[in-house]
Amino acid sequence: MAARGDAVGFDGRVVIVTGATGFLGSAVCKAFVETDATVIGVYLLDKELPFFEKTVGADAKRVVLEKADVSRKGEMERVAAKVARQFRRIDVLVNTVGGYMAGTVEESTAADFDKAVSLNLKSVFLACKAVVPVMRKQKGGKIVSVSTRTALKGEAEASLYSASKSGVNRLTEALAEELADANVQVNCVMPSVLDTPANREWMSKDQIAKAVRTSEVARVIRWLCSEEADPISGAAIPVYGRS
Repeated sequence: MAARGDAVGFDGRVVIVTGATGFLGSAVCKAFVETDATVIGVYLLDKELPFFEKTVGADAKRVVLEKADVSRKGEMERVAAKVARQFRRIDVLVNTVGGYMAGTVEESTAADFDKAVSLNLKSVFLACKAVVPVMRKQKGGKIVSVSTRTALKGEAEASLYSASKSGVNRLTEALAEELADANVQVNCVMPSVLDTPANREWMSKDQIAKAVRTSEVARVIRWLCSEEADPISGAAIPVYGRS
């Protein structure tokens, strides 16, 4: 496999990234396209495209963008079917769709609960469900989802976020066991607070210095999708930066 610089090569590999135009998703797309992978970026919001293009740079035009709401039934099945039909395989799925939701249990509504679960957990479930038949048929694949540090221990005023992301960890463990005989490795990463433009609006200089960069998380994800990480499945990898 060819690669640029010291990066692990993914030449010939087909990679699907959900949440592709978000802060982390853009970094993940950049990390894979730099290694000559065929990257399909699944996105929903057009307003995120300028940030995506700025982050990925000249390689942005090499990312095949597919618009879909991954939290809706049938959307990822449509994308996966199209990718499999066009490229004949799906080697990697990276689930970056998700979002932080603050609020106490007392303040949160049933609608808030449904939104958190749909955004952070259902999206992962539906995306995995869509690609698994292809990976099982080709007898190999990699799935990495983005969880969070607070998936391990709930925090005040982050109950819905913590609970829904904890579900990502359990889903990862279960799916890893289910796909062990298919040579598909399933893992998740657990970043702490990310250094993003949105987070910098409230972070102090000291917090920014300690925060984990999206490019750093992206490199960890990319490595988990490489052959070097074949022995690892069902793991939740901490990516806490310098905090």
